Amino acid sequence: MYRVFAVTIFLIAAWIAPALSQAGKPAAPPPDDPSPVLAVPKDYKYDARGRRDPFVNPVPKPLSATPVIPVVRPPGLKGILIAEATIAGVVTSREPSMNVVIINAPAGKSYFARVGDELFDASVKEIRLDTVTFALNSPPINASAPREIVRKVRPAPGE
Repeated sequence: MYRVFAVTIFLIAAWIAPALSQAGKPAAPPPDDPSPVLAVPKDYKYDARGRRDPFVNPVPKPLSATPVIPVVRPPGLKGILIAEATIAGVVTSREPSMNVVIINAPAGKSYFARVGDELFDASVKEIRLDTVTFALNSPPINASAPREIVRKVRPAPGE
């Protein structure tokens, strides 16, 4: 029991002695130009040893020869994408040319559209009591593929 106590005291003294000797020394002055926390030292070089650097993208991005110019959309209904539009309601009449669809757009705006009215990437082709058909304006990738989107006025859950 005496030996365990003596070894414990010796280990505590060996652990505290260096801390007490450094307590009397003045602290080093802070550097004049502190580097950012995540800065890499100037003399640092990654030693690969057959491995890749984990912070470098293994698939480099291709350099584009021409800069991409953002498309400016016109104001109003003609600036709304079909993906952004939601069908709020339909007003039908006995005369099909008098049917109107209410389209909700981003930012809380609503628009009234008739057959033939255009959105940014589609136009209204047909308005029925429960569905609205849009014809896409983009060129077809496959000639046999239909270029129409049918949206329900009251979609079922999950649509």
